[in-house]
Amino acid sequence: MTASTPQPRDARTIESRLDGLIERARDLMEQLTAVSDQQSDAIRSGDVAKIIEIIAQREPLVAQIVDVGEEIGAIVENDELMGVLGREKQGEALRRISTIEHAMKRLRERDGRDQELMVETRDAMARQLAGMGSGKSALRAYSTRSQTPDPIMQDRRG
Repeated sequence: MTASTPQPRDARTIESRLDGLIERARDLMEQLTAVSDQQSDAIRSGDVAKIIEIIAQREPLVAQIVDVGEEIGAIVENDELMGVLGREKQGEALRRISTIEHAMKRLRERDGRDQELMVETRDAMARQLAGMGSGKSALRAYSTRSQTPDPIMQDRRG
């Protein structure tokens, strides 16, 4: 969904719209941060089913943040609209937007660390599975038969 550039109106209407969008972005970031906390915990515990469930929860939040961000961008990048707000309101809005952007940056950094941990876990699991295959091959190499049967009975006479 692409944001359409709003047309100039009175300062109160633009300020209200921008404030609402910024507040919505802040709320979405708080929700995404909470979901990301759960994701980090699930990754550390190795709960694959929970990770998949959390990813499904994250996707709509991320899509909504992108949509809201596009709308905010359409207003902020429009000099005419921002000019209607006045310097004080512009500065306040830009500070609030900067706070949200900073939170998003921290979230991306943590997601990067989570991604690295998942890759390390996957690689360790692959090495472990490869080692299991090598162990079976070693057993077959020392066996005189094509399969190594489990002993059923043994006696002392041989």
